[in-house]
Amino acid sequence: MKDLERATGVGREAIRFYIREGLLPEPERPGRNVAFYDAAFVERILLIKRLQSERFLPLSVIKGIVGDERPLSETESRALNALDGQIVPAVERERPHPAESLPKLAKRVGLSVQELREMATIGAVEVVVRDGRQCLEGSSVAVAETWARVRAAGYTVELFPTSDLAIYVEMAQWLAREELRRFGSRVATRVDAETARRMAQDGIDRMNEIIGLLREAVLLRALAEGNTSDAAGTGKAG
Repeated sequence: MKDLERATGVGREAIRFYIREGLLPEPERPGRNVAFYDAAFVERILLIKRLQSERFLPLSVIKGIVGDERPLSETESRALNALDGQIVPAVERERPHPAESLPKLAKRVGLSVQELREMATIGAVEVVVRDGRQCLEGSSVAVAETWARVRAAGYTVELFPTSDLAIYVEMAQWLAREELRRFGSRVATRVDAETARRMAQDGIDRMNEIIGLLREAVLLRALAEGNTSDAAGTGKAG
């Protein structure tokens, strides 16, 4: 434990809390008062610290990203796997996005090839090979188009580096895992395949709307609270 504290800069009480809360696994215990913490513990603790300090994520969200979660049962996994390829993204239903090579897409939307590669590195888009060329297709093209519009709105690389997208990728990954786990255990195993497909499709569409509305409401509420605090402070000072 002393070695682990020294390597991570995190105290033993915090480490024990992480273990109790499932952010860290139980260590190997060869004896009553002996516990082994391998290099994986150091890596995970440093990741938890980074997600807290750089991403400002609460531990409940971090647990979903790094914690040990109950794996889906074979039945639940089979029910979810049956949905693979059966869900059509909304952007593809509205307008199909065929594969485009990175240089062609970059020129069309006004991004650099380097930025598209950076987006792929953090998981915002997926690079595929088509006819020997590195391309984006489907939803990845739509993401690139939308990010180009963000840039055009004044969010330059200097103000908002591409790496800022990692926040949204990490949150989306956590949310998707939670949604799949709950859908798999509560819905997919209790209805027929076609009903599960329909519910999954409708659920994705409706929850996308709710996420957008909730995010906007929270942002506006935070701005209002901040302005109110500033105004109150100014009033008192006067």
